[in-house]
Amino acid sequence: MIHFQNVSVRRGERLALNSFSLQVNAGEHVAVLGPNGSGKSTLIKTITRECYPLLRPETRLEIMGQGSWNIFELRSHIGLVSNDLMAQCTRDITGRELVLSGFFGSIGVWPNNQNQPGMEAAVQTAMERLEVTHLADRWLDELSSGEARRLLIARALIHNPETLLLDEPTTSLDLTALHEVRQYMRVLAQEGVGLVLITHHLDDIIPEIDRVVLIREGQVFADGPKEEVLTSDRLSSMFRVPVQVVERSGFYHAW
Repeated sequence: MIHFQNVSVRRGERLALNSFSLQVNAGEHVAVLGPNGSGKSTLIKTITRECYPLLRPETRLEIMGQGSWNIFELRSHIGLVSNDLMAQCTRDITGRELVLSGFFGSIGVWPNNQNQPGMEAAVQTAMERLEVTHLADRWLDELSSGEARRLLIARALIHNPETLLLDEPTTSLDLTALHEVRQYMRVLAQEGVGLVLITHHLDDIIPEIDRVVLIREGQVFADGPKEEVLTSDRLSSMFRVPVQVVERSGFYHAW
């Protein structure tokens, strides 16, 4: 699904991705873990075509086998849930409007957005899937962070994408909301939806994720099966502080 080979992306004066190589197959459940500033958000933005790599002969960047995409077509294959989207949920938008806006690549429905046949049925299906139909007529500024995050996941599922990109999906959530969002991630993974989880929280890596990629300073630091990558020694080396890792019931915890 994703093939990056020697991809470099500059953000200002800094190489946020530096000769970065990664391949993710369709249907895989993968976590990308790294400290702040390691290049995680730039990776997401490069996949979704918000950032573009430096033009170099050795660079190869393909999504689902294609080097170029109409961004609206790409959204039907890859759904995105990110904190950037969450930060835009500030005006008077209902839960239904937020989910519907996934068809238009906006946050909320605007006067120029034309509702097409089948859209309302797709909204209903996505909201039922995330069990948020009761939030259809609620204003976003009345919702908890967990409720809003579940609506954003429903929005990302509006096209029935093969893969979800989840960028720090549990940031700012309390314990109850954390549990709910992780549980819905597990359900989607079990239903066959591919997951690419970007995080710096070890606890976000649900049991269904079996591969972990560690990145530091814009490069892959380690890549492999979860039980081989999530070790105390390897995480201590990546974060450059002592880290103790413990696994319990398929979840990993660090302190």
